[in-house]
Amino acid sequence: MIKLYGIGVSNYHNTAKLAFLEKGVPFEEISTMPGDDPAVLAASPMGKVPYVIREDGSTLSEVNVIFDYLEDIQPEPALYPKDPWERAKTKEIIRNAELYLDAAARPMLPAVYFGAPKDEALADKQRPIIEKGLRAFKQLARFDPYIAGPNYSYADIASYFHLQFTSLHTTKMYGWNLLEEDSDLKAYMQTLAKQPKLHQLGTEMQAALDAFLPK
Repeated sequence: MIKLYGIGVSNYHNTAKLAFLEKGVPFEEISTMPGDDPAVLAASPMGKVPYVIREDGSTLSEVNVIFDYLEDIQPEPALYPKDPWERAKTKEIIRNAELYLDAAARPMLPAVYFGAPKDEALADKQRPIIEKGLRAFKQLARFDPYIAGPNYSYADIASYFHLQFTSLHTTKMYGWNLLEEDSDLKAYMQTLAKQPKLHQLGTEMQAALDAFLPK
């Protein structure tokens, strides 16, 4: 059985975990922190989670690569469009969510996740970057009703967790709950909440965050 390594408060880990659940691919979840532990680096060269290890000891890291592997070994239910252009557009949305939402909010993670003092200069610097990333993301989004069109896809899985991550940071740092204040995103997240596996894992992640985050 494939082993999935990561931690329940990680949006990237939960993105990969939900992909396994939606695909119906059996896996064992191993709670593991990212870092420079030799065992982690042996499987994930940058020390990031999630990563997977197969029964033969072979390893795979990076969420998008894990998506592609799952799609190849378990084609149904399809979470990428069959059409090459539509598949590429779906991946475009995923990359935008990663690079321009998650990555824009992530420099403020020490304050949000670990209670470090708020860096006002950093917060001032990152807000326009997040705003620009959100504009770009919404330009690509279709909301039809899903983010890449009429069918639920990996783009929805990734967008759900990256939007939650970004909104957590904007709420804590600016009092800006983008998932409540943006009507398109609010309606979209309500649509996603109807996906049972996503809803369940989202609830579990929120409980993990409630226990983990500084009060």
